[in-house]
Amino acid sequence: MKLSKKIYYSISSLLPTRFVQAIAPSTTLLPYHHLVSDEEVLHVKHLYAYKNVKQFTADLDYLLKHLKPASVTDLVEAVKTGRSLPSNSFLLTFDDGFREVYNVIAPILFNKGVPAIFFINPAFIDNKELFYRSKISLLIEEVLNLNEKNTDWNKVTMVCGNSTIQSKNQLIAFIRSVTNVNKEILDKLAELFHVSFAVYLETVKPFLSTAQINDLNNQGFSFGAHSWDHPYYHLLSTEDKIKQTVTSGKYVTSQFNQPYKLFSFPHYDTSLTQLFFNELKNQWNADILFGIQNQKLEQQNKMLHRFNAERPDLPMKNQLNGVLLLMLLQQLTGKNKVERNFMTS
Repeated sequence: MKLSKKIYYSISSLLPTRFVQAIAPSTTLLPYHHLVSDEEVLHVKHLYAYKNVKQFTADLDYLLKHLKPASVTDLVEAVKTGRSLPSNSFLLTFDDGFREVYNVIAPILFNKGVPAIFFINPAFIDNKELFYRSKISLLIEEVLNLNEKNTDWNKVTMVCGNSTIQSKNQLIAFIRSVTNVNKEILDKLAELFHVSFAVYLETVKPFLSTAQINDLNNQGFSFGAHSWDHPYYHLLSTEDKIKQTVTSGKYVTSQFNQPYKLFSFPHYDTSLTQLFFNELKNQWNADILFGIQNQKLEQQNKMLHRFNAERPDLPMKNQLNGVLLLMLLQQLTGKNKVERNFMTS
């Protein structure tokens, strides 16, 4: 996190939360995470940091001290009728469908009576496929352990199609640059370095199983879609964006008997145009869509925007006031609403 943000959150945390709540826009706060774990998760290790159980539990207790949990029904009814979202409340969401949702997160939430939405990618359910970004993390771990002098860099450059790669740092930078467009390179590198993604899927089982999802569903948790296989939407055609959204949305809703059609966009949503949302509504009219533009308003598309609560160096006791004050600042400057352009996406 940048120094300026650290200073901002540190200063804002000095104010009484009740005072900040009184002056900030009153709505439902939407913190999002991917996973919580006390263990090193290799398929995420080199992508982003995450909180441990103690940190997450402390965050949850702090939220419960100052806010009340909102249900999915509360939000759907508010969005459907155009009413304001429940005031001084929060709803947790978790993306990607990692198994820690079942083993770690859900038991904590269940014991505290806190609802949540888990957004999943159908391609990864039952560990049928490994998310290409998880492959990136695993390969970086492998490269870090390479003997640089004994590595055949000619083979590496042939696989990567990049003759400038002659060191571990250069290879790691290349691996990080891989997207859903050229993700096949990751499988070729895995073969070169004798890394088996299939074995990893079988032994580690990083994603939720159908049985686990059904169990969580029976416990009262909600599920939504997070695209079919988590691509960068800005690299897809409009047709493929619609397909990723509609096919995953219909699958999760029908396969797991969800009462509401919920969807969170993978990575980020800033590149999406109003033309895209208009076409999406024609093909699959979701109850709520979720983005990550820090609690901004987007009523015209039934879109709710979340904020990142996952950073280990930013506990909720330091973050809550900062989020509320940011909402106030956005409102005062007229920057609290998302406006989409109509250019072809």
